[in-house]
Amino acid sequence: MASLRGTMLAAVLFTSGAAAETIGFAVNSDDQREADRLLSIDLDTGQARIVGELPNLLEDVEGVAFDENGTLFGVDSATRTLVRVNAESGAAQSVDGRAGNLGFAPTAAYDFGLTFTCSGELLLTAEQTQSLYMVDPESGAARLMGESGGLGDAMTALAAWGENIYALAAGGNFYRVDKMAGTASLVGRIDAFEITDGGLAFDADGGLWAITSDFSFDDSRIFRIDPATAGIQEIARTRAGIESLAITGPGGCEPKGTAPVPVPAGGPLGWLILVAGCAAVAWRRRALLVT
Repeated sequence: MASLRGTMLAAVLFTSGAAAETIGFAVNSDDQREADRLLSIDLDTGQARIVGELPNLLEDVEGVAFDENGTLFGVDSATRTLVRVNAESGAAQSVDGRAGNLGFAPTAAYDFGLTFTCSGELLLTAEQTQSLYMVDPESGAARLMGESGGLGDAMTALAAWGENIYALAAGGNFYRVDKMAGTASLVGRIDAFEITDGGLAFDADGGLWAITSDFSFDDSRIFRIDPATAGIQEIARTRAGIESLAITGPGGCEPKGTAPVPVPAGGPLGWLILVAGCAAVAWRRRALLVT
């Protein structure tokens, strides 16, 4: 039964959104042959459109993410700066007008991953420190979650769906992340091809997409991931040097002002008993009205 549920889940995840094109935004930051540009990518075909060239002061934007209002944020590894990006032009500026607003030391490249949660929290991973941070979207200030090095691997990409947070590491390991503890649990490994950098993002239907690159100038790979197993489905190729991805704002969130529906004990049998009980009460009320 468990394997059947897993197969059904994978089928849903890999077919959701197939009827309509899925557009992602990314930066070709690892392609040293041309300037960094914000790209709009049809993830089903790999066709990329240049939105605009990023400012020269931003040398290595490695993480991008949409907030709930549709504002695109990016994080530059070279200057250690959180920026807002115009998704229609590629224009970008520091969220507080200062370079280096994350507060990281000017050492080697950090290789960041970036995502928003349903509660509006902005989370950041740093490949160099193997750590998770919470970032103030207004000031850029980063706060360590848990202990330094708590993730235990070089996370290159980050994505959230509801309360679940996932990370992809250089080398191909795929993890589920504990936000408060700043730790990660291995889900599985992607070893069909080399992964050195990449981006992760969920679409509006809960499908998890990835774009990854390696040390060559070959095209970046687009594929989908089953978050439960780390199984993948290769989709397309696109421009070289991509290590970021944003599709939409936070998804899988509870509607504001509502409480989740409790699940009756006993699984399907519990639901059956609940429905039968409701039907019996309704029948009795009708009988009383008739008499």
